[in-house]
Amino acid sequence: MKYSTLLLERRGAATIEEAERILGGEGMLRLAKAAGWIKPKIQSNRITLFDYDELLTCWKKICAEGYESLREAAIEARHSGRVVADQMPFQSLHH
Repeated sequence: MKYSTLLLERRGAATIEEAERILGGEGMLRLAKAAGWIKPKIQSNRITLFDYDELLTCWKKICAEGYESLREAAIEARHSGRVVADQMPFQSLHH
């Protein structure tokens, strides 16, 4: 049995769709990844899995610190050179 299957069965991992539901959407997931608040535990061409507990911790941090804190952390990470390759441009996220 594959490690990714074991993680899913033990509920220690979450798919991209589940991660988006936990964090509040695709944009929040991209920002959290860009800020370095979460990282995929398994990432390949066919599957990306996140640690379920890490997602809940990230969600609690977003609730406590707010969206602006997440956005600023992502922008700071981008300027410091820690850019995630598949992230969406930040210009489209400004309100």
